[in-house]
Amino acid sequence: MINTYLLCGGPSSEHEIALRSALNISKNLDKNKYNLKIVYIDKKGRFSKAFDFINTDDEFELVKECKENILESISDFLLELKDKDKENTIIIPCVHGTYGEDGTIQGFLDAIDTAYIGNGLLSSSVCMDKVTANDIFEKNKLKQARYLYANEESFDLDFAKKCEEYIKFPMIVKPSANGSSVGVNKAENIDELLKFGKESLKYDEKILVEEAIIGQEVEIAIIGDNKLIASKPGAYVTDHIFLDYDAKYFDKSTKEMLPYPMDEKLEKDLLEFAKKCYKACNCQGFARVDIFLKDNEFYINEINTFPGFTPTSFFARLCKISFDLEFSQILDMLIEEGFKSFQKRRFK
Repeated sequence: MINTYLLCGGPSSEHEIALRSALNISKNLDKNKYNLKIVYIDKKGRFSKAFDFINTDDEFELVKECKENILESISDFLLELKDKDKENTIIIPCVHGTYGEDGTIQGFLDAIDTAYIGNGLLSSSVCMDKVTANDIFEKNKLKQARYLYANEESFDLDFAKKCEEYIKFPMIVKPSANGSSVGVNKAENIDELLKFGKESLKYDEKILVEEAIIGQEVEIAIIGDNKLIASKPGAYVTDHIFLDYDAKYFDKSTKEMLPYPMDEKLEKDLLEFAKKCYKACNCQGFARVDIFLKDNEFYINEINTFPGFTPTSFFARLCKISFDLEFSQILDMLIEEGFKSFQKRRFK
């Protein structure tokens, strides 16, 4: 039996989605292979005591009381791991967004020499910060929307005019590091750009302003490190100008297309493009690559290094239709990849 710790929640705007993902993971892990313990992380970053699998349909039953002192709560977690065999123990850091996908939890787990699934510190932090990821895509000559960025000090009317000249309206304004399309808006003029830019700065210290690619966004699930497998593309078809938080989670008119129908040659080229983007950011384990398709051209949007694992999320469903794998089998693969990555990056 593999000792498996499922961390869930976390101090980001995606706390509740992380709980939904964790509940789905806990239900689908093969209990004959994994000795599962769950650790809830609250919105202040405090860890709960490890607890056993709960057979429930209510993700909020995963919410547990945490000690007031964050250091004590984390020390309890370390004591929980202290006598476990490192070669037979793995962490599933199911914490979306800040803290979970920005390299914070990965750096912590690296420091305590413990295996975990998914991307490491570098690829997590690179992909979470969209400005940094865009710079890397540009360096690797991977096609993307025109973009400029600013911080609170440099975000002013002069910057807005530069955007108008270089990018042209309409533009997408977003925090550089945030998830689930939170704080993302479309600006049609300078007044809206200034307004939405200030809103985005509430979520991050940098904002990213991008050309609005009026096309179809498609999502591809990728698993692996050196040898990669890529799923067929999936897509949400929506009347929204972009897939914002409301379109993704609440708008009933948003339609799913799994898989998204494409010409065979175009699909093959799309998957190769997705793999190049994944490799450019040094991703490992798994990720979801989001790409805009316009006039048979590909534009990389972003890479999600710990995509949603809720019952309605695309990652596992794309793997199922592409590779004929149940979610439990996908989790087996991700755990196997996690142990492989651990052996490569652990302290020698």
